[in-house]
Formats: sequence, C-alpha cells, structure tokens
Amino acid sequence: MADKKNGNGNPFAGCTIVATGKLENFTREDINSRIISLGATAANSVTRKTDYLICGDKPGSKLVKAKELGITVLTEQEFLRMIPA
Repeated sequence: MADKKNGNGNPFAGCTIVATGKLENFTREDINSRIISLGATAANSVTRKTDYLICGDKPGSKLVKAKELGITVLTEQEFLRMIPA
C-alpha cells in the first residue's frame, strides 16, 4: 500500500491490519496496541479495506478470506521485521 506510506519508513501508517491465530510474542490486546502505535487501524474482521493480515498458528477463516481478497498476509516475524527501528 505504497500510497498510504509516509516518509518515515513505516509501511503500516494509515493501513488497516487484522491479526488472526495464536501469536508467539503478543496477546490479541498487545498486537492491537502495537498496530495502533504504528499509526494503523486494528480491525477484527477481514474486509476489502484490510491492508495486512498478521497470521499466527491456526488462523481459520480470516486467512481464507484474506487470500480470496488478495490481501497481503504476514507472519508475526515478517510483521516484526517490517516495523521501523
């Protein structure tokens, strides 16, 4: 979503992000707080407006929907690597 990207190297600013499945390093509340701290919106369901899906173990129907809609799916590790230092 390059059109939403700002100049500080944060690829998540202005994006809508959904987390699904069991994450290794975050509770659901913690990942949503981290998403918000990056200037993004934490959502609970995958829609056409979703920019990224962070996917943990046993993701279920959110992963299926994201793939159907062509949404970028990230592992938790990929998400962490993309966060600006």
